[in-house]
Amino acid sequence: MNANDVIESYVRDVARYLPRDKRNDVAMELRALLHEELGARAAAAGRPADRALAMELLADFGRPVQVATRYHPRNPLIEPEDNHNFAIWTVVGILALAVHNDGQAEMQWLEAMHWIGIMFVVFAMIGWARRRQPAGKFGWRPRTQDKPAHGGRWPALLAAAGTVVFPLALYLSPQAYWDAATFGRGVAGGLLQTPEFLDSWQRTATIGWFVLVVANYLVVGVQDGWKRWNRQLSLVAHVGLGLMLLAHAAPLVTLLDREPFAIFVAAGADEVARPWFGVAAAITLLSTLYEMYREWVRVEPAPAVSPDATAAR
Repeated sequence: MNANDVIESYVRDVARYLPRDKRNDVAMELRALLHEELGARAAAAGRPADRALAMELLADFGRPVQVATRYHPRNPLIEPEDNHNFAIWTVVGILALAVHNDGQAEMQWLEAMHWIGIMFVVFAMIGWARRRQPAGKFGWRPRTQDKPAHGGRWPALLAAAGTVVFPLALYLSPQAYWDAATFGRGVAGGLLQTPEFLDSWQRTATIGWFVLVVANYLVVGVQDGWKRWNRQLSLVAHVGLGLMLLAHAAPLVTLLDREPFAIFVAAGADEVARPWFGVAAAITLLSTLYEMYREWVRVEPAPAVSPDATAAR
């Protein structure tokens, strides 16, 4: 191949990475540029343009895909702005699958790979949709600060009331709660709790964490705003509550004698309830981890300093 053949091959490879409607124009421009540059190098070297000189020139230009990217940058499959969300959802999903599979390594590996693939497709589609409609559903919209320092009274009071109605009332007396929810048409006595559980430290500790969560919401409602210590206390309280619910997912034992005891009087009720305690614990802990992340990335710009105050300093 002579110098001209080398350049033609290079131009074809560059054009192959470009959209069809841009290939001819870019190929013509690139071909003219390369021949001009090659002629200048040959004149400077004092020898005719040959294959070796052409290869040296093209090596400096870069690989064809790099040159094509300079003419027409390619969009990434996952936008850089979505990297942290992709990582968070991927890790959370893998952890949830690991808990669900309960130590089955082969199943964990397969489902983790499936989950990573699903997340990749989801975020690739989000990026594609965002590029097609930059000002549509994915365009920027103003939003209020989560857990604002000033305001948020009614959401906090509503959260307090909701926690008392469900799940605290259900935990305190599941049979009474079920009777009220079904207007007395439920199975009588199916959710009565054992005396050992009613006197257990696990129940006392769990109720204590519930009370702390509700009390924090009430304080926020009274002061009409989330102070930093309220947000931090909320994280601590929900972690404690989640861990206690997780403890309920395993057979309970006494604190000192390590004697096992049941939660419900009815035979087999514990086996049915324990997985649901595990689900509630997983939801509580995972949502709290997300709240920790949001607290970590929380932005609270310092108030602007007036010119008069600056001059006074």
